[in-house]
Amino acid sequence: MIRFIIIALSFIYTIYGLNNNSLLSSMNSKENWVYQYTLDDIKLYRIENDSLSIIKLVKDVNVSNDILSVISKISDYNNVISNKKIFTQEIMLDSPSDTLYGYQKVSNIIPFIKNRHIIFKMFKVDDNRLDWKLLHYTDILFNNYNNDSDKILSYGAGSWQVHNNQLIHYYYIDSEISLPDFLIKKATERSVINIFKDVLYFYQSN
Repeated sequence: MIRFIIIALSFIYTIYGLNNNSLLSSMNSKENWVYQYTLDDIKLYRIENDSLSIIKLVKDVNVSNDILSVISKISDYNNVISNKKIFTQEIMLDSPSDTLYGYQKVSNIIPFIKNRHIIFKMFKVDDNRLDWKLLHYTDILFNNYNNDSDKILSYGAGSWQVHNNQLIHYYYIDSEISLPDFLIKKATERSVINIFKDVLYFYQSN
């Protein structure tokens, strides 16, 4: 019986891993992105595919790929991100690795709805691209963060890229909130744009 449970959990984890890998593939595909609007010189696009709405932010700005060093320094996130309802902690593993891990909790998103928390892994694809994806709730790294009052999110991924004096950010996380799509979209867009601006501000002021 225990062996069956372990196999089942491994299967679930593999399925979620494939889904998050598929998200990253979609973000970097040749599919048409639909322009939505521009805010503070940041252009927002979405890709609509089977109700999966991925955000793409693009800004023409004088940055080099060393901005990815700011993004990869998870231990600084609480200083970088201006929204203090988002708490981040770097997870240090026993063995050194080029892959980084971070725990993040978003508090008081909406009244009477559980706080959300995630664990993500971040890895360098090349000198100009840094990807991240969520870990499934069955991952052992959640053992230190189990809390029945919080909701674990497992489906999500993103990417930060620098190309031709453009900073590009792809983002998708299933918030698992039962609200109309347009409300979730607007709240997500606002949050992602603010973090994008926070990263740029921190980079340019240091």
